[in-house]
Amino acid sequence: MSESVHEAWIVETSKDGERWRFFGKAWVLPGERLLIHGLPRYVRVRRNDQPDFGDVLPRTGPQPMALIDLEHGTRSEIWPGADHHGMPVLLPGGEVGRLLKFDHSADEEEWTWALEFRGSRADLPPGALS
Repeated sequence: MSESVHEAWIVETSKDGERWRFFGKAWVLPGERLLIHGLPRYVRVRRNDQPDFGDVLPRTGPQPMALIDLEHGTRSEIWPGADHHGMPVLLPGGEVGRLLKFDHSADEEEWTWALEFRGSRADLPPGALS
């Protein structure tokens, strides 16, 4: 993905709100919200070009997917629906895909989802493929 169009956001997670670990770097379009699967109890984010993290965002419910509004610093656990298709999803380590579908059982005990990943030689650092 082109760095000139996308913004990089640093995501850190914590189980106790005190010890933080790097979760990944999310590349999103300006103003996009971010989905993250299976986050621990706390998360915090900051734009890559900013020195400070925003507020600590605690878990809001039992759903498996968190919707992070990066610009406003909010978090809500959700069951993604059709209106979330196409949104970026951050996986541990920093790989970002786009949500193609998300379905869950009526009892909310099982779910199936699909992501799409795209790449371009233009996105790779010089010499990466040599």
